[in-house]
Amino acid sequence: MIETASLIVVNLLIASFIGMIIGYLLGKNSGSNYKPSKDDNNTDDKVDVKSKTSVNPIFRKNSSVDNKPLILSSPRPSGKDKLVKIKGIDEKVEKDLNKLGIFHFNQIAAWSNKNCDWIEEFLLLPGCAKKNQWIEQAKILESGKETVYSQKVEKVEVDVS
Repeated sequence: MIETASLIVVNLLIASFIGMIIGYLLGKNSGSNYKPSKDDNNTDDKVDVKSKTSVNPIFRKNSSVDNKPLILSSPRPSGKDKLVKIKGIDEKVEKDLNKLGIFHFNQIAAWSNKNCDWIEEFLLLPGCAKKNQWIEQAKILESGKETVYSQKVEKVEVDVS
């Protein structure tokens, strides 16, 4: 019985070693010729027309995905919230947030400080979310109330473009 078990273990070790050699050779010969360009680190809007697959913009940045806030694949059927009602979010930032999967006030209201840091680093807006208190504003707007700034946006007293 012990002899049979030892033969099985030896055969498994030999098979795994052969599998690693074959995997190494296949990987080496696959010819992955990826060479990062200067634009790889800071382009979100540019899409390589030659490639048939689109790379998720989250993987184009150096930010750690550990602190990435929770996102949605699409807005709720009721429609997305008007994020420009939050001071510090203009139309461009709103589009960038929507590309990431952030469509609603309650998503922003649920952010932690680390989520804020991640968003600021990812969107290249250092200190903007914390300075303008996006989380606090989102909590107010989520509850159905309005802030002074959101009232100005509704009355078109503030240019958000």
